[in-house]
Amino acid sequence: MKVTYSGHNLKITDDIHAYILKRADKIEARFEGMQELNVVLKSEKHRFDAEMIVTAPRVSFYAKSETHEVLSALDTVTDKIISQIRRYRDRVKDRRNNAPHREVVAQLNPDEVDTSLEIDGTDTPVVVSQRDKFASKPLTLAEATTELQASNSEFLLFLNAETRQVNLLYEMAKGTYGWVEPLFA
Repeated sequence: MKVTYSGHNLKITDDIHAYILKRADKIEARFEGMQELNVVLKSEKHRFDAEMIVTAPRVSFYAKSETHEVLSALDTVTDKIISQIRRYRDRVKDRRNNAPHREVVAQLNPDEVDTSLEIDGTDTPVVVSQRDKFASKPLTLAEATTELQASNSEFLLFLNAETRQVNLLYEMAKGTYGWVEPLFA
């Protein structure tokens, strides 16, 4: 982790330097992927401004504080950054758990499938259970059409990326396609 700091109208003493490093360790303990920490301290009349920018892959956090003491400004900025990191981690965790298409795929692809045939002397039709898998990756309608064109199949069962529901795309006459989308009332 790279820590940079600067002072405008303020000399960075050894105590302030040690305090900045202590705050950086506190942030790094909460967010391991941190690459860079920038701190800017400003002094104007009887107030101190502190700005902090934390940079990580694909995300950055920014906070600013203004108080009458340098160390309290650093504390406030650090608390704001930690709060932003907490909210970010909660959003990422919620995004991972909010995947309704996993439930649909699990229902369509059960672990146990009954493939046994019951044959007796009557003329009842024989039902054969067959297990067939489909791509669990959500597709748009255009992507599904391309998949169907590339395959030699007459139809494609896919998970619609927009509605998160299972849809059916089938080939009709003369290169046209039909699309079946469930309607739940």
